[in-house]
Amino acid sequence: MKKLLFLLFILGSFGSMAQVKLGLKLAPVVASNRAKNQAQTVENDGSKMKFSVGLVADQTLSETYFLSSGLIYLPKRVAFRDATGTVEEEYKLQYLQIPATLKLFTNEIAPDVKGFLQIGSALEILVFNEEEDPSYTTVEKFNPIDIPVILGAGIEYRAGINTTLFGGFSYQRGLVNTVKEAEAAFEDLQLRNTVFSIDLGVKF
Repeated sequence: MKKLLFLLFILGSFGSMAQVKLGLKLAPVVASNRAKNQAQTVENDGSKMKFSVGLVADQTLSETYFLSSGLIYLPKRVAFRDATGTVEEEYKLQYLQIPATLKLFTNEIAPDVKGFLQIGSALEILVFNEEEDPSYTTVEKFNPIDIPVILGAGIEYRAGINTTLFGGFSYQRGLVNTVKEAEAAFEDLQLRNTVFSIDLGVKF
């Protein structure tokens, strides 16, 4: 909790600077994962829609370049099954995400409307995990962090002197194997997260 309050304080301090705009984001996300092991006997077991919410902070680097960060609550789903159907498991993971991305803006494509591309990465800190059926768990421990590549695009609409609405989508591809320890039969299990997100929000 102290770390969370410290991060919020830092973001608030940045927000007092004229070149930084703070905002709120709500994002429906489709969370899934890529599953594999050396014997290639496991596979992904579908995806699920969840909701992400958090603070965003965009700092001006130039008229068309912005450094975008924030503090985002991001739930994910890890689910896999083996080829025989004897193992079928689902885990709920919850992260605090601190993105570090670059936004590249176009000129106005309509009055007060600009498009943007977004590229970068993030540090994600695991704050909660739960197995859907705790009676049997293949994954004994998850990695405490994940680092995804983030690619996105969208538009911003200046609705007033100090208010900007934005909408877009992003693809987040996790690079870290979320499995830290697993039972002996699946000790080489690899699960990497994938998230598709529809990003909606407002900046002030």
